[in-house]
Amino acid sequence: MTSSEAAGPLQVVTYDGLPAASGGAHALRVKRPTSAEERVERFLDACTQPGGPPTWSFQVSTAGDAAPTDRLRAFAAERLGGPRHRSQTHTEWAVRSDTVDEVLAELVDVGPQTTRYRAPLAVLTHSLPVTLVDPSTGEPWAEIAPGFFGGFAVDGYGRLLGASGVRATYGTSGSTLSLWLNLPADERLAPAARHVQEHVPVTLSTKHWRRWQPTRSGDGFRSSRIPAPLA
Repeated sequence: MTSSEAAGPLQVVTYDGLPAASGGAHALRVKRPTSAEERVERFLDACTQPGGPPTWSFQVSTAGDAAPTDRLRAFAAERLGGPRHRSQTHTEWAVRSDTVDEVLAELVDVGPQTTRYRAPLAVLTHSLPVTLVDPSTGEPWAEIAPGFFGGFAVDGYGRLLGASGVRATYGTSGSTLSLWLNLPADERLAPAARHVQEHVPVTLSTKHWRRWQPTRSGDGFRSSRIPAPLA
């Protein structure tokens, strides 16, 4: 009997760090955006393989002081081109991978600027679909992919069961990390979770772990909360 058969058909454990109701992300407790990015990259190198192309975006709020806001907008216009989105609250630009270092350097140079609401004045966001790797082999878990779960949509935001993802936001006054992780639901769970905790630059919550299994009708999946497998 294989490990996946022992766990039952089509089961997976997820970690949602953190849901919107809990603030939406883990705080990366470093001041410099470059330091936060280095820590996230070390985690990605140790625990994941890319599951698709990354996306980068740069956002400047309209609720900050005029001088740093004008500086950041001028930088974006020169280095990133025209914005892809503009609203009453912020302006957003797409960022090419070859300009990421320049944007990070600009965030450092402009200093710890905030909006009137104490949020970062500007942020660089990195969104990346990933697959977690088996710490014993360094290869992705063979049976954890959306196809094994019929492309089941977990929510209305595009998240699929079996597909992990990371979103890091590097800001002028603070950085955050959001995690959606899919791990094996058998005896491999605890070592896999510990491997993630050893490398991720945040403390994983004890409250946001769920086991998913097929519904009785077989037309979807249901989840139940489980204790954190980190002991």
